[in-house]
This record gives sequence, C-alpha cells and structure tokens, in this order.
Amino acid sequence: MLLWVAVDLLAIYFGLDVLINLLFLVIFLWVFRRSRSEPVPTVVPGGDPGIAVLVPAFDEAATVVESVRSLLALDYPRFEVIVINDGSRDSTLAKLRQAFELRTEATEYFDLLGTAPVRAVFRSASDRRLRVVDKPNSGKADSLNVGLALTAMPLVVTIDSDSLLASSALSRLAGLFRGRNAAAAGGLITAANGARVKDGQVTAAQLPRRALLMFQLIEYLVSYTVGRIALSAAGSLMVLSGAFTMFDRELLLACGGFLTRRNRHQYIRRISRGRPAGTVCEDMEVIVRLHRYLKENRLRRPIVFDPWPVAWTEVPARLGQLARQRNRWQRGLLESLFFHRAMWFEPGYGAAGLLGMAYQVVFVAFAPVMQLLGLGLLVWLAAAGEVSPWWLAGVLVAAVLAGGVITALVTTAVERRFARSSAVNVEAMRYRSFGDWLRLVGYSMASGPVYGPLRTAFQLWGIWDWARGQKSWYKFERGGFGSETS
Repeated sequence: MLLWVAVDLLAIYFGLDVLINLLFLVIFLWVFRRSRSEPVPTVVPGGDPGIAVLVPAFDEAATVVESVRSLLALDYPRFEVIVINDGSRDSTLAKLRQAFELRTEATEYFDLLGTAPVRAVFRSASDRRLRVVDKPNSGKADSLNVGLALTAMPLVVTIDSDSLLASSALSRLAGLFRGRNAAAAGGLITAANGARVKDGQVTAAQLPRRALLMFQLIEYLVSYTVGRIALSAAGSLMVLSGAFTMFDRELLLACGGFLTRRNRHQYIRRISRGRPAGTVCEDMEVIVRLHRYLKENRLRRPIVFDPWPVAWTEVPARLGQLARQRNRWQRGLLESLFFHRAMWFEPGYGAAGLLGMAYQVVFVAFAPVMQLLGLGLLVWLAAAGEVSPWWLAGVLVAAVLAGGVITALVTTAVERRFARSSAVNVEAMRYRSFGDWLRLVGYSMASGPVYGPLRTAFQLWGIWDWARGQKSWYKFERGGFGSETS
C-alpha cells in the first residue's frame, strides 16, 4: 500500500513538472507573439544613464584581453569598464598592462561594504574608459563590491571576464531601466566555444562539433531562455546569469551589494542575524535578496529577462569541468535558498515567494533527488515484475520525443522572432540551414537519455557537498575564444 502511495506521489510530482514546463513554453510563445521587432527601445528616452561594466578576473589570461576589447567596442555613449584583478596567479594583469598601456592612477578607495584592500588602481592611456584594479584574492563577490564602490555610474553591469557582448547589448538593457523602471535585467547567454572572434567581436559562429558542447547549447537555449522568459513575465524570476546582468547601482547598494563573509552592510547583517555568510553563486543570491528587499520596502520595480541582448561565454568543454561547474551551481542554489528561507511559500513576498521560491525549491533544488527516487522506484518495480517492460520503454520514448518536440518549437519560434529584429541573435542561434536545425533537434532528443543523467549526477554531487559544508569554487580552465577543447 505504502509503495503505491509513493508511486502516486512521484507521478503527481513529475506530472506537475511536465505541466509547469509546458506552461513555461506557452508563456514563452505568447511573449514572443506579442512582442514587436524592437520590443525594447535601443535609444533610451530622456538621456542615456552612465553604465559601469564590472569585470572580476582571476587567472583569466586566455580570454581577458579579447573580452575587454569587446567591451570597449560597445555601442553606448557613456560607460566605463572596471576590471578587478582578484589576485591572479597567471599573467592576467601583465597582459592587461601590455594590451591597454595601463598607468597607475592616484585614486582614493572608499570601502562601502567591507572588502579586501585595494593594492592599486590603473587607468588605460590608450582608452580612458578602462580602469583596472589590483587586489588580493578574495573571491568574485568581493571583487564586484570593490567595483561598486569605485564607480559613480547609476547603472552597473556584471560580466565574466571570459564573456563577449553584442555591440548593442548595453543599450537594450538600459532601455528596460528607463522604460520599465527595472531593478535588474539580464540578457541571453550562449556558448562562445567555436565562435570566431576579431577585435573583441564575434564575427562568425557555428554549431559546435563536440557533443558535450551541443548538449550545453541546447540546455541554454531551451531550459534557461524559455524558463527565464516565463518566470520574468510572472514576476518571479529568481536567477539571472552573473555572466551578463545589469543593476540599478543605488538599489544594489541599498540591499547590501554582493554577499561575502566580509560584508558589513546593515541589511545583510539584519537578515543574517549578525552571522557571517557567503555563497559560491553570488549571482543567484543577489537576485533573491533584491526581490526580498523590494517587497519589504514596497518598491514596485521588476526584475526582468530580455532575450534580445546577447552575451557569449565559454562553457566547459570537458566532462570533469562540467561536473565541477554544476556541482558549484547546485551548492550555490541551495545556499541562496536556505539563506532566504523566510521567503519560502510566503504570501507577503508575492509572486517571488509563492511562485519563484516555491519553483526553485521543489522543481530545481531537490529535483535531482526526486529523479533518483523515481528512477530507483521504477527499476525496483520492473525487477519485482510489478510493471511491464513495454510500459517502461513507452515512458522513455515519450520523454525523448517530448524533448525533441519542445526544442523544435523553441528553435522555430526564437529564430523567426530574432530574424526580424537582430542579426546578432540569429548569429547566436548558430544554425543557418535545415540540416543544422535537424542536428539541434537530434541532439535534443539524445539529451534526455544521455546528457540528463550526467547532469543529475553532477547535481546530486553538489547536494552532497552542500550537505557536508563544502565551499570550494571548482574553477575550470579556459581555452580561449574559438576553442572547443579548453
């Protein structure tokens, strides 16, 4: 009796998961159908607010110069780039010195949040918009807090030092702050592996040859894009990528900046009850905390995802690198959710608490455990002769076909809408022919039985490490833009 109750509960869980993802797909298609070729104005009405692009860099010698060149080539009237060298052990700082003619600048640093000391600040002699900060290694979140304290620009963008932005990316996101009074906004992330880069700009991109990169490209396209558009439309988006997110600087400082154990901001101290706290995924935690701050202070400012501005970022090309990355993401998710557990299913936090946090807790954070339980139960039932092998085969085939159909719908919808608005996004989509599209769909059908179990295993490893208090960053080595074998 208890066995079949467990089967029924798991069936309800997975049924709800499927229904939620189908709902996400419907919302995604609805948003794209409603949108016009230019859903957000690239010219910001009322003047262009200044933007500071913050680039933490730790051992990023392979990509940092191309990334900075890309940033300096952005099409926006008033911005600065601040690279924070986080105690790199390689030639990151030396390469920046050589490429951009850095000169020491007499700048007094005022610590606003509680950060590691700043050793030196440099200004580029070849482009005055570039500053480079040198400091001891203290983590990405601490480096971002240093950048927040150094700039006076009203908007700040966080970006990884291995990322490249489309030239219009800043204008697109800045439009959301003027047009919708956004608190934070993020753009589309796609894999840079295999892309051709010249003078900091992606000049050509094609589908990766390696299966692991293809699986990740599909994951970014389907899971992240569709889910974030849907959750953004529902006002419950709890995750934006640290590889490309824009914030209102004043609001970000008001809620405490980025979470570190050094951070002494009064809001951080209040919600942590005076205990030092940190996370290995500062990009998720800060979005959850921003939702919390907005609701507690009754500020009606949305946190949105816009798929038109594009950032290319290098993704893991080796299985071990991917395993360590997904381990860290899962630990960071759990750290963020439990740090803000006061928001779980809490009506006072609106859609963020009732939908956003509920979805992250039930269908993301602990989904790997449910998948393991479900698989184990099915295997046990099959071994005990309680279910037919043909039934199990039918379930597997249905799951594989569902993945292929969803990817086919998503790629078709995105390609049609992007083709009308931005050649950059078509480039990010990678496919230019019916054969490329079939290859995407074919890999998506293989993603469930091949890539899905691997990802679940890495996430389970992350849950185990979180449970035993592991805090390692697990950084993977970059191969440089254009490489598929980092």
